[in-house]
Amino acid sequence: MPRKPTVVKALVLILGASTALVLAAPSFADDGAMPQLRFERGSFAPAQLTVPANKPFKVKVTNGSDAAIEFESFELHRERVVPPGETITVHMPSLAPGNYQFFDDFHHQVPKGLIVSQ
Repeated sequence: MPRKPTVVKALVLILGASTALVLAAPSFADDGAMPQLRFERGSFAPAQLTVPANKPFKVKVTNGSDAAIEFESFELHRERVVPPGETITVHMPSLAPGNYQFFDDFHHQVPKGLIVSQ
């Protein structure tokens, strides 16, 4: 008669699979995946992006709201209008290690986001 998995074995399997999923999460520094931002319900998600230092990269910005937004960063010299329901790609330069703020210039009450270069 074959053995039935125990609750402990099932938990170990679930924890192992969960750990594998966390470790497999996109790492922009390792695999070149394009970071993505989504504007919805008055804020950017995620509020912070971490990117590799000294390498140019692109960011996809999606506007999930019903009004146009303007993705802007004084420090990065970028300003792009994103119509409602649209997605754009913003080309970023190589960044020295540090923090770089971005915001929606059309709605100043929206919390600012942060790009962390490391």
